[in-house]
Amino acid sequence: MTTARFYLTGSRIDAVEVSEHAGYAEAGEDIVCAAVSANLDLTSCLLEDVMGLAIRTEVDEENARIRLELPNSLEEAEETQAQNALNALMLYFINLKARYQDFIEVMEV
Repeated sequence: MTTARFYLTGSRIDAVEVSEHAGYAEAGEDIVCAAVSANLDLTSCLLEDVMGLAIRTEVDEENARIRLELPNSLEEAEETQAQNALNALMLYFINLKARYQDFIEVMEV
């Protein structure tokens, strides 16, 4: 099962960490893993490449884990946009869980 953990300080999402394979289908054919990966990649591209934020990205392929972490301090407009992006990602994962409840878990930590 894939687990998506959203790390919060108050209402601020500081980081998201996704780990494990969903197990919906064979590797390379798992639509849940593909959906999670594609949306995590899109969020990373938005934060880093479009917004120009210096996010910290950790990839541990051996343990199937990816973590995106925002800088501690951002300008107000950047903070708002970054939080909107991470909240949208969380909402997407929650909606995905509603359809594939045995294959993805979403947690606020």
